[in-house]
Amino acid sequence: MSLSLNGFAQQTGINTKNPQGTLHVDPAMNNSLTGLPTIAQQTDDFIITNTGNVGIGTITPNTRLHINSTTSGALRIEDGTQAANRLLVSDINGRGIWITPAVTKDVTMCNFPSPAQTITLTGTNNGGTANPVYSNLYLDLEPGRWIVNAGITLENLPTGTIQGWGHAWLSTNNSGAPAQNGFTHLGAAGNNTSYAGVLQGAFLTYTPATPKVAFISGTSIIQVNGTSTLRIFLMLERFSYTYRTNAPQNYFYAVPVN
Repeated sequence: MSLSLNGFAQQTGINTKNPQGTLHVDPAMNNSLTGLPTIAQQTDDFIITNTGNVGIGTITPNTRLHINSTTSGALRIEDGTQAANRLLVSDINGRGIWITPAVTKDVTMCNFPSPAQTITLTGTNNGGTANPVYSNLYLDLEPGRWIVNAGITLENLPTGTIQGWGHAWLSTNNSGAPAQNGFTHLGAAGNNTSYAGVLQGAFLTYTPATPKVAFISGTSIIQVNGTSTLRIFLMLERFSYTYRTNAPQNYFYAVPVN
């Protein structure tokens, strides 16, 4: 290793006797003794200029950090959150963070249970959030904002009876009252948001022999917080009905929006 000190210019060279900045490192020791190094000779150089700019692979950096490389992957940042298809973006304070943008996320579909599940409730008109029924449907969602769409078919309602305004909820509990631990609803109702439909025995009936059917549906925009995947269950309000997970009209999926 050679060290060159020029007291007048206050320049330090490591492995070069011809430093071009306040600190100039030439790992390959291939720079010319006079004049400017060629482009090819600069590819391994590191420099700090007298204006404070830092260059890697170039001796003329024109920004605070200037990296010049002929191969991809010249910049590597590992902080534990890096992953395939993530982007490095800035927060409000300029801090760089890795995120998975919505354009690279897949729509998350519910995996309906196999074999199909059937729940039959009779005389159970204790509607409300205190004791809902688990639909056997859930979504695993990454942190971010999602549009969650749900449609649930309820069959064999009591003939001609209006049971009420039936609801379904997103919850991080699959028993007991709905809870939002790790996500929030972004609509006007906040965490009181639900999907809803009229439960009436004569509703959506084509012939007298057809089972009496009702439908609960809706869309909600939610924000999943934290840094890990969150499991969110779909809970149903208790009324008299038969619920089948394999009813052909059922759907439950989430679309990423950021």
